[in-house]
Amino acid sequence: MEEIASHPEVDLVIIATSGKAGLSPTLAALRAGKVVALANKEVLVMAGEIIIGEAKNHQARILPVDSEHSAIWQCLQGEENKPQRLFLTASGGPFYHYSQPQLSEVTIEQALRHPTWKMGKKVTIDSATLMNKGLEAIEAHWLFAFPFDSIEILIHPQCIIHSIVEFVDGSMKAQLSLPDMRLPIQYAISYPERLPGSRPRLDWSKIQSLSFEPVDYDKFPCLKLALDAGNLGGTYPAVLSAADEVAVELFLNGEINFTDIASVVQKTLEQHQSIAQPSLEEILAADAWAREYTERQRNARTGERGET
Repeated sequence: MEEIASHPEVDLVIIATSGKAGLSPTLAALRAGKVVALANKEVLVMAGEIIIGEAKNHQARILPVDSEHSAIWQCLQGEENKPQRLFLTASGGPFYHYSQPQLSEVTIEQALRHPTWKMGKKVTIDSATLMNKGLEAIEAHWLFAFPFDSIEILIHPQCIIHSIVEFVDGSMKAQLSLPDMRLPIQYAISYPERLPGSRPRLDWSKIQSLSFEPVDYDKFPCLKLALDAGNLGGTYPAVLSAADEVAVELFLNGEINFTDIASVVQKTLEQHQSIAQPSLEEILAADAWAREYTERQRNARTGERGET
């Protein structure tokens, strides 16, 4: 992947892998001065400061492909003033109105049935736990050089408004489109032009309402864990990302429950000794430690059940 991403004949590199796998090809592409269309959240979560630094050092450009970040990027076109607040919208996933007892009974099949988006397994589970939105907040922090206390999350079940930008005078701009990744992918590839042919399109005669709800952080602790890790900085975000990747895999393998994902990630974060302003080597070491520690929790749980 590094060889492909840095190949002399390549102009634009789309990074659409999930998890840690996207880190090394992203760095290779930036160091080769490529335009990088980034759809991998974990790359900026793990090593945001290093990624942004490499882009500046090599005069490379990062174009956001995630629908929420593409929306912010589009809203900022032509604006000379920095926004005052960013609003990331979240569908809430399939379980936003579930009670705590219901959440503890969620099955793998239920968690993989997202009500709106069609995504890979890892992202779908992260959307169900709202971890995805926490990772996106960290991503927005680095992409737009924006403080965490000015990034807000809104539950928007219809997934029509992808993000909202508020300016100092109180004016707001939002980007709207159907929940389909073809538009943000096309915009990143064709930027700065807009090309015809993106489908499907909004049909206002079929949209009954656009609604918003506040986030219930107590019911979905993964979101708060992600925001806290982002605020703490250092190697905490890398540990968060790695622990979540392993915990989601454990859930998909039937080895832990849906609500265990948050507790496994939290325990890993609590045991981590963070390094401020880490090097790439220190980030990778923190990632490896987090994966090993999270796996040990799986083994401990298996032992408690008396299994081999």
